[in-house]
Amino acid sequence: MPEGHGNKKLEAERGETLSEILEERSAFESMLQRARIANAADVPSVDFATEVLAHFEQITERAKTAFTKDEIFTAGYDADDQGQLRAYWCPPDEIENEGKLTIDKLEEWNVPTSVLIKLRQSFLPKLEKCADNIKIARSALWAIFKEEDSWARYTSYYEERMRLYSRILFGAIIGSIATSLICFHFPRFFLMGLFFAGAAGACTSVISKMPILAVSMSGELEAYERKIWSRVSIGVVASLIGSALLGWGVLSLSIQTQSFADVMSACSTANSCSTPTGLLCTSSKILILLSVPMLFGFSERALTSFELPFFGKQTSN
Repeated sequence: MPEGHGNKKLEAERGETLSEILEERSAFESMLQRARIANAADVPSVDFATEVLAHFEQITERAKTAFTKDEIFTAGYDADDQGQLRAYWCPPDEIENEGKLTIDKLEEWNVPTSVLIKLRQSFLPKLEKCADNIKIARSALWAIFKEEDSWARYTSYYEERMRLYSRILFGAIIGSIATSLICFHFPRFFLMGLFFAGAAGACTSVISKMPILAVSMSGELEAYERKIWSRVSIGVVASLIGSALLGWGVLSLSIQTQSFADVMSACSTANSCSTPTGLLCTSSKILILLSVPMLFGFSERALTSFELPFFGKQTSN
């Protein structure tokens, strides 16, 4: 079963890579046609164009017969390199527009503004002076195409990671809430219920602050998983501390004439026929037990409201 699953993933990667190779070849052939229509000067020889197309054929065959993901990925990267060579066939009158349109496309992909600014400052002046030195202009266009391919792969990887993190966090939220509600029905697991309630709040906080529009730099993405764990850990600890302080009565929180400490006391002891009605752990009390730790887990800053009554006023030296 695992081997079959691995084969399916390998074939899916192969299909995507073959589509990418076809796309790069199509872009290269389209540029050749544009150069022929414009009767562009100073372009590489026809023999070199034929050599590039032959490389595409070889890369396609390698991707079709590859046995590992690394081999498939390498074929995709090689196709990118061959496709970027189309910059040297771009008609002189179209070089500036081609470069600007490519950078504008990166902006649509939500590439960081700092990257776009550097690209425009570094390469657009060279494109604008293409009449003075066509070789420099085409070299700058090649660099822009290289950046485009690099960011195309990175943004796809970025979206996959964010989608994975979102699904994991969503599952953790649902699972933690369900587990917490179950634990609150069994007094011996009461503290575990507070723990999972805090975890649900912390995961909700993380998922609510996930980057949606902007794409983070690669270094930030690598550190994002550590941030998730640290944020969830802080949220859980803050939830337990906040619940403990409320249980000790450091700060009174009354709900319908009952304090949060009373609610905790009622639900942390077994319900019995001899238990007064007012002390029964009802559904409304369980919801309060769930929501308050979730609130602490969602924002540990809520604990600052306890700092003054618990620790007293801090004096500065």
